[in-house]
Amino acid sequence: MLRQIFPAVALIAAAPAWAQDEATEAPLGVAPGGIDVRAEFELMTDYRFRGISRSDEDPAAQATVNLTHGSGIYAGARGTTLKGTDSFRQRDPGFGDLGDAQFDLYVGYGGRLGGGFEVDAGALYYVFAGGEGPTDYVEPYASLSYLIGPLYATAGAKYAPSQEAIGDEEMLYLFGQLDVTIPFRPWSFTASAGRQDWGRFGDYWTWTLGVEHHLRIGGLSGARVGLRYVDTGLAGTPGQDAALALYGRLSF
Repeated sequence: MLRQIFPAVALIAAAPAWAQDEATEAPLGVAPGGIDVRAEFELMTDYRFRGISRSDEDPAAQATVNLTHGSGIYAGARGTTLKGTDSFRQRDPGFGDLGDAQFDLYVGYGGRLGGGFEVDAGALYYVFAGGEGPTDYVEPYASLSYLIGPLYATAGAKYAPSQEAIGDEEMLYLFGQLDVTIPFRPWSFTASAGRQDWGRFGDYWTWTLGVEHHLRIGGLSGARVGLRYVDTGLAGTPGQDAALALYGRLSF
């Protein structure tokens, strides 16, 4: 799989319109030496991780806290409620239930390169509360974004080296996204795609289309509601087939 890292780097450099799988990048524009603290809470009708449900297609809740230093260094934590297990993991009978909650702990660096380009790189540590057997693992990531007018394009890769929690296999995820914000309107649109390669456990494609509406509620400038269409290239079984997911989000 290491030979696939080179195509990943090429994708980051050349793809015109792709994106983050799970947003971890910190907000840019923090004053030098200052620290920006942001929090977010989201309710969703289905929690999909790389296209596959980890809430048994039932509602889930997610909370995120992110700290960013003016230098571009950031760190944060995100927690999501779970139910059942990841259907893709069931390809190996040695994997059990992921538990009741998934915690994504991350640290990284985000900065502007000039000419509309931005870079983001760091590492994620996935922790599963109440999981059966080895479940926690580390996954470094890197992405390159380009902003032009209302269009924001991102391409990147996440690579997890061989670890017990992922079956002693390497895991490579290539992803991309195009975000479009309508000027002077409370609407934004997203299109994304990704490919998961997990050694002997197989690989698959996933893609998402989304629309989001920014609500204008007094005192809640960060309130949003949205709708996502999610699908994968896997067999159409529950948890990995096409689905619509509603969500509501508050940012502070």
